[in-house]
Amino acid sequence: MSDSDISPQFSSKMSISDYKKIIQDADNYFNDNFTYIAIDEIVKLRADFFDTLLLHLWECAELTSDNISLNAVGGYGRQTLHLHSDIDICVLFSQTLSPQEESQIGLFFTQLWDLGLELGHSVLGLSEVDKACKEDISTATSLFEMRHLTGPKSHAEEVLSRLYGDNLWSSEAFFNAKVIEQDERHQKAQGSAFSLEPNLKNSPGGMRDIQTLIWVTRKYFSAEDMAALRRFGFFTSDEYSELLESQNFIWRTRWALHAAAQRSENRLLISLQSDVARLMGFGDNSHLAIEKMMRQLYRAMRRISELNQMLLLYFKDELLAQTDKKTTLLNEHFEINSRLINARHDDVFVDRTQLMALFIHIAENADDIDGISPQTIRLIRQVRRRLLGDLQDFHRCRKEFISLFRHPEGMGLALSLMLKHGVLASYLPQWREIVGQMQFDLYHVYPVDEHTHKLLKNLYSLKDKPESASLVQPSAVYKAIENKEVLLLAALFHDLAKGRGGDHSELGAVDAMQFAKFHELKPSQAKVIAWLVQNHLLLSLSSQRLDIYDPSEVKNLAKTIGTKARLDALYCLTVADIKATNDDLWTNWKATLLRDLYMSISFALRNGLENVLEQRTIVREHKNEALELMGMSEISEEIKLLWKRLPLSFFSNAQPSDIARYSQAMIQYPAEHALILLDEGSTKGCSDLFVYMKDKPGLFVTLFNTLASLQISVQQANISKTKDGYVVESLKILDYDQHPIRTAGRRESIKLKLEQVLFQNKKVSKQRLNSNLDSFVSEPKVEFLHSRKKDRTLISVTALDNPQFMSHFCNGFRQFELNIHSAKITTVGEQVDNVFLVSDKDGQSLDDESKQTLKSFFVDFIKEQPTA
Repeated sequence: MSDSDISPQFSSKMSISDYKKIIQDADNYFNDNFTYIAIDEIVKLRADFFDTLLLHLWECAELTSDNISLNAVGGYGRQTLHLHSDIDICVLFSQTLSPQEESQIGLFFTQLWDLGLELGHSVLGLSEVDKACKEDISTATSLFEMRHLTGPKSHAEEVLSRLYGDNLWSSEAFFNAKVIEQDERHQKAQGSAFSLEPNLKNSPGGMRDIQTLIWVTRKYFSAEDMAALRRFGFFTSDEYSELLESQNFIWRTRWALHAAAQRSENRLLISLQSDVARLMGFGDNSHLAIEKMMRQLYRAMRRISELNQMLLLYFKDELLAQTDKKTTLLNEHFEINSRLINARHDDVFVDRTQLMALFIHIAENADDIDGISPQTIRLIRQVRRRLLGDLQDFHRCRKEFISLFRHPEGMGLALSLMLKHGVLASYLPQWREIVGQMQFDLYHVYPVDEHTHKLLKNLYSLKDKPESASLVQPSAVYKAIENKEVLLLAALFHDLAKGRGGDHSELGAVDAMQFAKFHELKPSQAKVIAWLVQNHLLLSLSSQRLDIYDPSEVKNLAKTIGTKARLDALYCLTVADIKATNDDLWTNWKATLLRDLYMSISFALRNGLENVLEQRTIVREHKNEALELMGMSEISEEIKLLWKRLPLSFFSNAQPSDIARYSQAMIQYPAEHALILLDEGSTKGCSDLFVYMKDKPGLFVTLFNTLASLQISVQQANISKTKDGYVVESLKILDYDQHPIRTAGRRESIKLKLEQVLFQNKKVSKQRLNSNLDSFVSEPKVEFLHSRKKDRTLISVTALDNPQFMSHFCNGFRQFELNIHSAKITTVGEQVDNVFLVSDKDGQSLDDESKQTLKSFFVDFIKEQPTA
């Protein structure tokens, strides 16, 4: 198409309506030819059209003067004038304007407004430029793109000369200001381009990210465009072509969006997406056309975001003076340089397993790393193109992938960077299928991949201090989960089967099971992951549709869930899923419903609905792993005899490493002493205390009171008896400062005190009242649960997290001469949930009268105690 096809024929005798018709005809021409002409040519032709119009109106206003110049700035200055975009112009003058000149300039602007043009304008004296640019980085940035239209050309040259110098903005100050501006813009977009209604201009990977590169390039190299970056070696030819291709797609999308909206609109609204997809040639099949368009758009924005980050890091690393560069060597392949992880040689990813190792290093050094160096990003991009098969094909990659999900910091920066740089898609074929997958409903505000990413981040955040009261319970439950990788992998797969047709929960469960087997997870873990994927909507839908306070409904749910471990994982998954679906969905009301449902099901499971078969599978796996850790291919006779004496609960509640350690200690245990272990390390932020000794009356009460006298709080306890009268007690404890036991001296003093009280029968020191807690205002909740053993009574006691409460309970057991056969103590949030299996002094279960008497004692005794 030649310029003459739209060359306007203007005359001074034309009316406003005549001008408007010519403008409308030109835009109609651009829209009619939108699918046939390259977008970069269209936006330049539109800029050329308005150049002609403005010059004509300038002459009509008789503004031909050596004192005044007309200049295009902003996007119009770059000759990229989109449909309905602002026409940004700047009038410069060298001498004070005369009243006539002011009147003529006013007439010029009035004509433009009368034509209904979207106008951005400024009138500046050359003497005012410095002040305006120093005060406002946006003004300086706009003038950087100044293009002379008419009048003295020296005006524009003088302004650009000042801007390219360091007097107004130094290179470093300008760069830092633009980076801060970009970060703030991204934060307003919630850090993601991948909402269902992305902002084509301001979201990460949008047009502004490209413009930021242009502005920085202009400042550093006095260059008009980014082609200079190839000449200076910052971009390869492939990268430059990729950036232009991505930019042109976003430009075409924006043009179509403005045409569909018939106004300036940068958000790709759902209501306009069908029309935009049709205008861009994706067809009239609404959902399919939208999905094709959006997937390509997300791909373009992700590419731009990656290239933007890479180039800005290059600028920062190579062009700005950095005196605080610090290098930390990680191994022969990687180092940390100025808080960026960097590959130490260019062929590091020839070994594909190093691609996964990179993210393990990021997790392991989370406090010291902010991102990936630009050189390493480039290497990732190069190897990503050459990946012919899946990274899953490499056994070590599979090991590293699971290790990442097991690492406490794996779901932090490491996961985000793996997703951002396309490595997760290279590893997991199912992930590639849901990248940009739209969700055509009223609830989801993100495509499937971004929703899943946010879900994993929500789970990761539960390990920290809750950001609101509604997350206190989920956070406490999450922290208590032993095998968090099971939950996290279920979260990864929960929606990966969307878009295939059929029930995505069932299809996803099949995928998850295959993944778990391929990655050599334990059968019990594989079953739980698949179950969570298949049932990930169970709690959410039940809280919405069922009467969650109906015991029969709760009982049915408890039977479906089967175990407390599944319930805990499903509860956390549900909370994180709702928060990742839509920021407005998670409310205090929703939190309350789920919390009440969780507590009701938890009670039902304790009341005899736990899945015994599931427990036996876990026991078998734990035993096998413990044998491996002890270096045994077959069980020794000593271990066989020991394990035969121990109850199943010892093996199901403890981790294999603990089973191995405790078993080796017990077979060396001298019968005349109490075995007390208090390890240097900590798990789940607690210290492990293990006690093994001959049972005697009131032993549990004595142990608990002794710890309380030492100002040690019990976070979790599993207490059981062997078949020959020994007690096995495994406790997770915190010191007086709510931290694990930190020093060897403190550990030794605790062990010595326990030995004196438990073995030498010394008295426990009297406890001091806790002045920080109004301990006795809240009544404890005492309930009697169903017990499978006819000669045993199962008691549930729920109370505030206060050691004095437990002391009173223990005293009650002693006063009523009850035998404690097992106990499970779990601290969840601000309360302690305790379950005791007891019998009376004759070894029988409690009758109804005894139960009522005991319950009244607990409540009344605590009420009568003086407050601190």
